[in-house]
Amino acid sequence: MFAQSTEPHPAASWRTLIHGRDRHELVTFALVIAVVVSSFLGHYVVTIAGYNLRWEQAVPLFFVGWLIAYARTRADFLRALTHPVVLVFGVFVAWNVVATLVFSPSLGKSASILVWFVIDLLLLAGIISLGARAKWFENAGIRAVVPWGLAGFAAFIVANASHGGFTPGTDFDGMYQVYVARLTSQEANIYASILVLWTLLLVARKGRDRVWMVIAAVAVPLGVIGSQTRTAVFCLAAGLIVYLVYEAKRSFQARQRRTGFWFGPVVLVVGIAVAYGVATILPAFGEDVARAEPSATSPSEPAATPEPSGKLGDIDFEGGNIGFRIEVAKAAAEDMSGANLWLGNGTNTFSLRHDQPGSPGVPGHIIMLPVQILYDVGIVGLLLLVGLVVTVLRHVPWQRRPIAWAVVVAFSAAATLTSMFWFSITWIVVALLIRPVMDGEGTPEDGGSPTDRSTDSSTTYSSLKGL
Repeated sequence: MFAQSTEPHPAASWRTLIHGRDRHELVTFALVIAVVVSSFLGHYVVTIAGYNLRWEQAVPLFFVGWLIAYARTRADFLRALTHPVVLVFGVFVAWNVVATLVFSPSLGKSASILVWFVIDLLLLAGIISLGARAKWFENAGIRAVVPWGLAGFAAFIVANASHGGFTPGTDFDGMYQVYVARLTSQEANIYASILVLWTLLLVARKGRDRVWMVIAAVAVPLGVIGSQTRTAVFCLAAGLIVYLVYEAKRSFQARQRRTGFWFGPVVLVVGIAVAYGVATILPAFGEDVARAEPSATSPSEPAATPEPSGKLGDIDFEGGNIGFRIEVAKAAAEDMSGANLWLGNGTNTFSLRHDQPGSPGVPGHIIMLPVQILYDVGIVGLLLLVGLVVTVLRHVPWQRRPIAWAVVVAFSAAATLTSMFWFSITWIVVALLIRPVMDGEGTPEDGGSPTDRSTDSSTTYSSLKGL
């Protein structure tokens, strides 16, 4: 089994960090915070030699470089490169390289995503190498969602109330004539998905951080309302349902009365209800303007004015964002046959072959992860991705399996309408799911069947060895 370290290597206390008794730990902690913060900054890039380098790509390189520069952490990092999750992800990245070399009409276009994958791989290994100190990432992330959620909602209100007079942190959705919050993320869908993932990890604390859970239960739904992202609401609800079902099943099997796991989901449901209540008293932003869609009627035939529809309430499969994505999927299917169906068309090459539906001259993008993977690396690549998910779940300690399944379901649902697979938040969360168990996570209230515990006992022991 994989072991993090062979030497005692506990996480330094706050007092030790503050008094500078372990400067290496202090710098490592600062870089952890920087990596988490940079994962929220997907909108910002620096152009170098014609390539856009994102802050969330640059900062992890400093983090990994620091780990490699120090002898003790270098050994842990090199050992982490042999972790099964890292190895399977590495095979997936290698297959992307092969498919690109064989089928891509532009290696330069594909290289931007391939390099991003390599950075993700290094980041994943770096976090795994920290062992118990990976908890720093979780603590920083769940603290960041509250101000980020509130700021996104504020940006949404200000941009729409000012009718576009002041729009920082928002994008204008011309289809629905409304400004949507993305804050510092690349787009609104990514912004909302990040909020959901961190909130699910907070729920997994089973009420041990109740004050912050209550605050987040208000702030996160407000941020999701500001993003106007229907998928995020569904993902959060689906994740909570999976988590509750798994925990309830454990409680029944263990014949124990356990109430801690109910706290987070209950306050979140209340928070979502409050957020939607707030949304009902807001002005109907964008609802007084007809949705901007290309008319399918002839010039001589007047186009019927569509009924106004708020973005959050629109589930029209014939038009809107859902209909747009269906059109993109149909365009992608044109190139998926024969060898390309099995081996792919090369990483990040859809835009080289297709324009956006309804927007001639605008390079297309798939924005749906399953379709994206199938298009880029074919059925072989999709099977490797499934293998990666299975490997991750296999290495999640039993204490974290309910929330791991919740995250997988929520992420899978989000991935059907957005592509955040290569963003650093994804690999931070993956690493946190498989990190070693700390004191307090395996309490009797957590329950779990003997089978669950024995299955992971050797993995947990080897992961904790030397921590």
